Amino acid sequence: MQARLHRFVDDRTKMLAAIGHDLRTPLTSLRLRAEFVPDEDVREKMLSTITEIQTMTEATLAFAREDATAESTRTVDLSALVESLCDDLAELGHDISFSEGQKISYSCRPDALRRACRNLVENAIRYGERARVSVERQADSVEITVSDDGPGIPDSAKEQVFTPFFRIENSRNRETGGVGLGLSIARTIVRHHGGDIVLTNKQKGLQAAISLPALDGGPPPPIGRPVAGAKDATNALESAKPLSVATISQRASKSY
Repeated sequence: MQARLHRFVDDRTKMLAAIGHDLRTPLTSLRLRAEFVPDEDVREKMLSTITEIQTMTEATLAFAREDATAESTRTVDLSALVESLCDDLAELGHDISFSEGQKISYSCRPDALRRACRNLVENAIRYGERARVSVERQADSVEITVSDDGPGIPDSAKEQVFTPFFRIENSRNRETGGVGLGLSIARTIVRHHGGDIVLTNKQKGLQAAISLPALDGGPPPPIGRPVAGAKDATNALESAKPLSVATISQRASKSY
C-alpha cells in the first residue's frame, strides 16, 4: 500500500511538472498577441493577468521540482544552519534577530530544511515587519520558532494557509503576497522529516513553530511514510491543479 501510494504521488508530481511546462508556450503566445491590443488600458490589464498566470506556472514547476528532488541526508549543526540563513537575510536589510543557543547536531536534508525555514522567516518579514528566530532542543523534539509583530491570521484559516496557492490578503500584488506556495512547500518539507509546522496567534503577532523529532543523530524518516509524508503531498498536489484554458479565459475576462 505504501509503495503504491508513493508511486501515485510520484506520477502526479511528474504530471504536474509536465502540464506546467506545456503551459509556457500558449502563455508566451498570449503575451505576444496582447502586445498588439490598441487600447492601452486593456493591454496593460491583459499583460498583468498573463504575468500573474506565468508566475503561478513557474511556482508550480518549482513546487514539482522540489518534491521530486531526493537530497541526501547529512548531519549538520541545525543552530548554525538557521543562524546563517538569518545573517544572509539581515545583510539584505531585513529586521531579523536570532537567539543564539546550544549546538544541535541533526541528521536532515539541510538544503530543503533551510528553504522551509526561509519561507517562514520571509513571511514574518513580509507580514509582520520583523522576525525573531530561535532553535531549541526539547525533551523529545527540536523546535525552530519564528515570531513576528504582524496582525496574525484568523483561526479559521490556520489550515487553509497551507493549501497551495491560498492567500489571505485580497491584494493581487505579487510583491506583497507571493503566489501562496511558501507555507505549503515548508510544511511538505518538514513533514518529510517526520515533523510539522504549527501556527499560533500571540498577543502581538504570529508564531510559526517547526517541530522536528529528536533523532539523536539518526536519519530522518523515509519520504514514503504514509501518514505525514506521502499522504500530505498527495493532498497538496490534488489541490494544486494546473489552470485550464477556460480558467485562464475566465480570469482574463474578470480583469477587464
